[in-house]
Amino acid sequence: MHPLDPFGFGQPGFRKHARRFDPADLARDLRGLVVAITGANSGLGLAATRALAARGATVWMLCRDLQKAEAARADLTGDTRLARLDVASRASIDALDIPTPDVLVHNAGQLASHHDVVEGLERTVATHVVGPWRLGHRVRAATTVWVSSGGMYTQRLDVARLLPAVGAPAPGRFDGVATYAHAKRAQVVLARRLGQHAMHPGWADSPGVAASLPRFHRLTRSILRTPEQGADTIVWLAVTRPPTPAFWFDRAVAPEHVFPWTKHDPAEEDALLARLLAGPAG
Repeated sequence: MHPLDPFGFGQPGFRKHARRFDPADLARDLRGLVVAITGANSGLGLAATRALAARGATVWMLCRDLQKAEAARADLTGDTRLARLDVASRASIDALDIPTPDVLVHNAGQLASHHDVVEGLERTVATHVVGPWRLGHRVRAATTVWVSSGGMYTQRLDVARLLPAVGAPAPGRFDGVATYAHAKRAQVVLARRLGQHAMHPGWADSPGVAASLPRFHRLTRSILRTPEQGADTIVWLAVTRPPTPAFWFDRAVAPEHVFPWTKHDPAEEDALLARLLAGPAG
């Protein structure tokens, strides 16, 4: 299957790929496993929380809005716990106080419609790249899963564009979709360089997709995956914890590039790591 086949990204693709899934992979008692999931109060994060807690794991829901998280948690079974976290905020990350989890899932995200700066960083990049980097240094889980996106297939890593120098002028025209996709490309790069897992959930229906991409949602909602289908590989990675980190799609290793123009020099990856290491997380 070509990674950009829309039928592969949607529900038809999931149903096709699920034929090769081994049911025994998820038929496990997870008592004793501690998982921390950012953005766990809705969408993929909530679906993953529900599936893991139902199997006995202790799941820490790391959420920016505790009121919404409490409401979401009311319908869950199993051992779920709450902690406030705004992954875009250095202060919020530094204040986080939870036991070291076995698995950390970088799931929280947003697709901004306008250029917004938080603590000197564009908010999308802070939420998807710099914040998770800092969080990973603070919460040193044995297994880390980055929830990326198929949108990253359209982007080439460009550190100067992703993390412009302090004092650089704001972009004349802010493209929220491209910025989101670029941040998702950076996530996959970081996962590989850090020896961690990244995954692509396919086109899954969620409140975030409906709010941020209303036209896309309207045109594709008949084939969008359910949150549970989109979260399946997150759950599978948290349960099975494959020994070899990779970029995953529907429980199988997926290519990182499909277009030649998105490939970048390894020095660009070195530059990304150097920029992050030079910050507070280093």
